[in-house]
Amino acid sequence: MADVKNLDAYNSCSEKVSHLDILRNTMSAPFLWGAQKEVGNYNIKDSTTTAFDPFVWRRIYLATFMFKGKPRIEQVNNLIVIHLPTQFRNQLDMGAYPYPFWHSSKKWNSYQQTTELLLFVEHEKLKGGLRSAVFDQTRLNVKRVWDGKWVWTDTRGQEPFVSLYTRLFSPSNPHISKVNTAYRAFEVKLRDSACFVCHKPDNSSKQNPLLILSYPNQALTLRHETVRQIEDKLMPPPTGIFDDQERQKLIELAKAFAQAGDLALAYEGEKIATDTNEFGSKKSAHFP
Repeated sequence: MADVKNLDAYNSCSEKVSHLDILRNTMSAPFLWGAQKEVGNYNIKDSTTTAFDPFVWRRIYLATFMFKGKPRIEQVNNLIVIHLPTQFRNQLDMGAYPYPFWHSSKKWNSYQQTTELLLFVEHEKLKGGLRSAVFDQTRLNVKRVWDGKWVWTDTRGQEPFVSLYTRLFSPSNPHISKVNTAYRAFEVKLRDSACFVCHKPDNSSKQNPLLILSYPNQALTLRHETVRQIEDKLMPPPTGIFDDQERQKLIELAKAFAQAGDLALAYEGEKIATDTNEFGSKKSAHFP
């Protein structure tokens, strides 16, 4: 436990949990994260979730919480539910959060007032996690006003630091520049195809799980699936990119990003799946 605005404590926690072997070796990819629909409901599919690369979730989401007290383990049919008592770091610099959670007061309050994280283990794999619907409304509620911007730049012209690969990966990682260059080139073409209309945090297309492409680090989750769906003319829906030449350009950019992401994550010790179809059968990215 530390002061909720202590950035050094957040960075230290982020470094430790991102390289914690017990999590690295048991987390499923993708890893589902969201808010519990109602107290006592442990079916994660009943809750609205977002799919994450496990390393990304540990480093930029899990570390926004502090952990206090003893965990409690509950058996629910074939599911093991781990209850982790937590306290959210709600007074960090704005750029320390994965995106402006306060765009939704309901979401921001669920982070601030949840009393525990629920982690779900099935067949020895950590499938996902939820912010518990058990709230403590006496906890300090920090008011933040959203200015309508998902991404912004500070006075130095820098994006929110936590979204960048320089924050996600170790300083010694030799692939940071390559993955960043690949994403930026891919990002331009994604914008041309209006992909960010659906793949951004407000989830206007009502995906479940949501798949985010609008931030460099979070786009790593979908790095292989975008290749498949663009090739199969599933993305953007309903029939993909009509112009074959433009579609091939986007496929090449998607592949370059996927390969660079694999190299960067492998350097951090992450296991890279050989089966790139991590989201199941041939379904739209909007309805996996």
